[in-house]
Amino acid sequence: MRAQRSVHVLSALAVLACAVAACGGASTQDGTKASVSTTTLPVVTGVTGSAAGGGYAALGRVERVSVLPVAPGRVAPRLLADGTMRPGALRIAFRQFGSGPDLVLVTGEHGSLTAWDPQVLLELGAHYRVTVFDLPGIGYSEPSPRVETVSSLADLTAGLIWSLGLSQPTVVGWGFGGEVAMSLAERHPGLVWRLVLADATAGGPRFYRPAAAVSRLLASPSTTQQEIAQLFFPADEGTARLNWLSDVGQISPDDVTASAIVAQAALIARMSRDSAVAHELGRIRIPTLILAGSDDVVVPVANARELERRIAHSRLVIFSGAGYASIFQYASDFVDQLITFTGA
Repeated sequence: MRAQRSVHVLSALAVLACAVAACGGASTQDGTKASVSTTTLPVVTGVTGSAAGGGYAALGRVERVSVLPVAPGRVAPRLLADGTMRPGALRIAFRQFGSGPDLVLVTGEHGSLTAWDPQVLLELGAHYRVTVFDLPGIGYSEPSPRVETVSSLADLTAGLIWSLGLSQPTVVGWGFGGEVAMSLAERHPGLVWRLVLADATAGGPRFYRPAAAVSRLLASPSTTQQEIAQLFFPADEGTARLNWLSDVGQISPDDVTASAIVAQAALIARMSRDSAVAHELGRIRIPTLILAGSDDVVVPVANARELERRIAHSRLVIFSGAGYASIFQYASDFVDQLITFTGA
């Protein structure tokens, strides 16, 4: 596995070098001629007042970077002739910490990068260079001027990977983030090293929907953090729920606005009728780890079983008695499963 990964890393670095260091007469990733100037990756800037403190200081601060979407089948955005970024890039907020192989976390519905339990993030950072980010219009990320789709979010995630110079990352998609991650693997084969889907669904008519009351809570801007926690953890898991609330409460939140919650809920409602991602599951050829809580009321566990059936080279792990936040409720098991799966 290590030898195979080295080949992938060298390949990714070669592609990145082609996009980042352009000499006179050389071609950029999209085939246009680059100038004699040196192309650099987009400049990263910090967000004031967003640094994690106390026991979570190692997570650092939230930063922003300019991101352009990447066309399907490519690993880099189309650049201008001089190797610089075209107009229209979005400023995407992210937090990066730890060391090791690259790991990208894609957040689910009604959540931002601060919804990930910081204690779990610290554990991941001991084994990986972790990048967790906000989707457009969420938290500290700039809103998009267009209506987003799952595929456009996947292409933007590919752009973030390029903008940050990440190398063959393992991508973990939680909830709705799982569909974005699946679309990323479908549309950009070779860009992702390993795929992990936590309490996720591919959408379409085979999508097992939550109860109407659950959908209404997730789609409502007035839903409180405590109510969200009730959805994330089973009723008899009060300790896990309180631990999560306590942990995330120690990180400066990048609040999810009402408009972002409504827009995301509308996108997920469309997703339940759209089979675009589900139809292309056969294109996912990389090893895939599927994680699910047996008592998940947001994404019923039947979705995970359907994903295992339809994604080649996949393996399903069901956490007994866990809910939508199964990877936090079973944090140690989640990290161990991930390390074993990626060979980190």
